[in-house]
This record gives sequence, structure tokens and C-alpha cells, in this order.
Amino acid sequence: MHGTELFDELDARLSEIKRIFQQLAGAPKSSPSRTSGAVPALGRLDLARLLLWGRGLLESEVARDLFADPALNILLTLYVSRADGQDVSTSTACTASGVPTTTALRWINALARRGMIHKRSLPSDRRFTYLELSGGTSAALDRFFDLILDRASKGSLP
Repeated sequence: MHGTELFDELDARLSEIKRIFQQLAGAPKSSPSRTSGAVPALGRLDLARLLLWGRGLLESEVARDLFADPALNILLTLYVSRADGQDVSTSTACTASGVPTTTALRWINALARRGMIHKRSLPSDRRFTYLELSGGTSAALDRFFDLILDRASKGSLP
């Protein structure tokens, strides 16, 4: 896909996301639906997955250099992975960040210095470092998702 096709595809996907939020909020549909059936209510984890997917879509389909947000990508990845019971290694977080490894490591260290994430090494093998959200960051992300879901449920979309 090139140029106009990319923007048309992005517009179609964003319209679908808007339609889902409107349906969840009970707002009238502004355009015909491309899918049938009821859309299940979104929870925090669903929203985190949707945002992570949307972030990747912006980067891959529009312009990676304009939409790179390594800190958000790392935090969303850690949030979703924790819910899935999966450990996130430093190298996995670097890949998820969407930026070169050296840049990702700077962001990981900045998040750790701020106490937003914790680094954990395996006692049996210190070569591997795993990352996890701090309690405060996890609670802040919960509030962030709750505010978005609350707004969407009331039909008062921005």
C-alpha cells in the first residue's frame, strides 16, 4: 500500500474503532456497520491491547518516525504481558518499544529511575533481566484506562 491507500485503510480502521466505542456508549451510529453482531464491553486489558495494536498500526502504516513512543509501547507491553502471566525480558521490551535497542535501553533506564518499572534478574542466571510495572504505574494505568472507558460509556467522546 502506498500514499492514499494507507490513509484510506487507517481511516477505515479508525472509523471502526469509533463505531465500537459509540456502540459501547450507546450512541447512535454515524455510519453503517461493516460487521454484524454485538460488540462485547471492553475492559482495561481489552483497551490496553487495542491501544497497543493502534500504536503499532500508526507506526507501521503511517510513519514510524513520527509516531514512535517507546515509553508508552513499553508500559503497554508490560501491562498486557502481566495480565497474560508472561515475563518480559529487556530484549523483548526493546523490540516492543519500536526504536533501536540503544534508544530503547535509555527509555527503560529512564522508566526504572523514575520508579515506573522494576528490573528483576533471575537468581540462577543474572544474564537475563526481566521488567515489570511498579505498583504505582500499574495503578496509574488502571486509572487511565478507567477514565477512557468511563468517557466512552457515557457517550461523551471527545
